[in-house]
Amino acid sequence: MANSTSLDSDAPDLAEAPVRPRRVLAVASLATGMIVIDISIVNVAIPAIRASLRASLPMMQLVVDAYAIVLASLVLAGAAMVARFGAVRMFRLGVAVFGVTSVLCGLAPDGPALVVARALQGLGGVLLTPATLVMLTDTYRDPDGRAKAISIWAMVAGSPVAFGPILGGTLVAAVGWRSIFLVNVPAVLVIQWLSARHMPRAGANVRKEPQDVLGQLLAAAFLAGIALALTEGRELGWTRPLPMVAAVAAVLALAAFVVRQRTYAFPMIPGDLFRAPGFRGFVAAGLLLFAGYYGLLFSISVFLQQVRGYGPITTGLCFLPSALPITLMPLVAGRVHARLGAPRVLGIAVLLTLVGGVLLVFIGGDTPIGTGIGLAFIGLGFGLATVPQITLVMATAPAHRSALASGLMSAGRSSGTTIGVALIGGLKSGNSIAAPAFAAVLIYLLMALAVGLGARRLPADPA
Repeated sequence: MANSTSLDSDAPDLAEAPVRPRRVLAVASLATGMIVIDISIVNVAIPAIRASLRASLPMMQLVVDAYAIVLASLVLAGAAMVARFGAVRMFRLGVAVFGVTSVLCGLAPDGPALVVARALQGLGGVLLTPATLVMLTDTYRDPDGRAKAISIWAMVAGSPVAFGPILGGTLVAAVGWRSIFLVNVPAVLVIQWLSARHMPRAGANVRKEPQDVLGQLLAAAFLAGIALALTEGRELGWTRPLPMVAAVAAVLALAAFVVRQRTYAFPMIPGDLFRAPGFRGFVAAGLLLFAGYYGLLFSISVFLQQVRGYGPITTGLCFLPSALPITLMPLVAGRVHARLGAPRVLGIAVLLTLVGGVLLVFIGGDTPIGTGIGLAFIGLGFGLATVPQITLVMATAPAHRSALASGLMSAGRSSGTTIGVALIGGLKSGNSIAAPAFAAVLIYLLMALAVGLGARRLPADPA
């Protein structure tokens, strides 16, 4: 995998032009925000899409899951392509793919077509996610400067997570649900124009290792099988053929994947990375963080609209208490982790999410104020956790595995989204959100365990 890339340009007359880090950061953040918003913005539009396309709730869960499954299962292949063909080249290709498939989503005539289009849309994110992190790593070589850049990137990238429901609700009410996909088109055009002017290009300093194609396919089969089993099991019953076959296929794919990783000379997850002290714990923490948040986002969006009878704009506004914390807390984390250390900051973030989950269990479904208070604490924890989690994953990985480490981190987060929507999204608790909130609390307890185990294995404070 590539550790670094040369910062030249496609245009010969610009080959020696100096790279402007702030502009690279701006373009990278804008593109990442565009990817992230297409996860959160869809949730608030689910009832409108379901009514328009006459689709079932499991079909709507697949609309969310298809995008996340592709990101989770193929982002490592995307990281390999970035190493082989260059970060900015793959960045631009990913932006183009994302734009074209966004149009396909906006024109989808039925539920299955939308699911397919969403899966194809995820291919753009597969290339964008690792390319963005590689470019930031190459541009900001100083550790302090890189930490500040990650804080700003996390803030900008986190804003769509919080404000996506508000934007989605406004677009659905004013224009219709198709607009939440078509709005990506002007953003894609702006990003492509900016990247042509201000982005470096990955050069020839890359290592071309064989790709573990079979490992990628087995990972994708496992993730798809587990998501399908969880989604359809609640709707049809756990003993019905479809969820049972999906679960068995997932287990077999996982077993084959483990064998493949132990026997193949160039495995998808190299042993030195997998055994790095603390690495697995901090990757798992990201998975669980995203599972809890996105599972709740899906469940609460459906609850507020179908049980409370709120419109899409009102539903979006109910997520506002989490918007500012998710947006601003990465900057706070970037400032305080130098004093407290990244593991401690991450531990505080876990505690905040636990408090928010407990509040949602007891008062979240009673009033909008109760929902807002619980979401505010979860937003504080989510926003505070982002920077130290990225920092710890990258710090515990071997230096020559940094690109693959970023891919695994992204895969973990995307997997968390898939599992969270499938696991929490189907829970029902009558006229409250107690059941999904309690499930989120259990997930956050597991996250606390993962952070604790990861921190215990650290040889020294990597932050």
